[in-house]
Amino acid sequence: MPTVHPQPLTKSEFAYQELRRRIVDAKLAPGTRLLLRPLAEELGLSVMPVRDALRMLEADGLVTLESHRGATVTEIPREEVLQIIGMRMWLEILAVREAVPLHTPASLKRVEKSLADAERAMEAGNARAYTRANRALHEALEAPAPEPIRELVRDLWERLWQTRRTTALFETLPERISGAQREHRAVVEAVRAGDAEAAGAAMERHRESTLEAWVEALDLAA
Repeated sequence: MPTVHPQPLTKSEFAYQELRRRIVDAKLAPGTRLLLRPLAEELGLSVMPVRDALRMLEADGLVTLESHRGATVTEIPREEVLQIIGMRMWLEILAVREAVPLHTPASLKRVEKSLADAERAMEAGNARAYTRANRALHEALEAPAPEPIRELVRDLWERLWQTRRTTALFETLPERISGAQREHRAVVEAVRAGDAEAAGAAMERHRESTLEAWVEALDLAA
């Protein structure tokens, strides 16, 4: 079988990926102005691919383009943060319910590993590690769900990633970790038992308490 080599990135794709990485890593903070010519010079490109990249970032909700002002890294209002988290977690309830009958021994093993990673992070008092483990566990629980649902969930995670980096829930409220982990165990137990309704109900309780915690975290960060 011939080796399949990945297609090289276009200049626009390179600019998009590089600028997206800087936004997600909080190297470009919300409100930062993105000037075409300086960015093009820094990336060693002409203005056109950088302009294309900014349009793609606008479609992701990471950049705002305005006439006569150019581009800025999007600042997401508090109420929109809560709305998007709420929408994402409604989709995750659906994803978990859809995933339950499709889990296999291999996918359940990944769920158990992710749960154990989260337990270790909690026991170590490592809020940053718990944040990573939290997302990995959600992804493992939802992995067998239909791709369109998971894609919507991913998009909403990424839509708020720069906000979560500057106001990380578990770093702002480390006392929330034990409650989140208790809720995770309930979801995993229902998934393990093959009970889609119980898994969805446990995920719904997790959504409600997560939203309450985010309200408190955003108030503290204001």
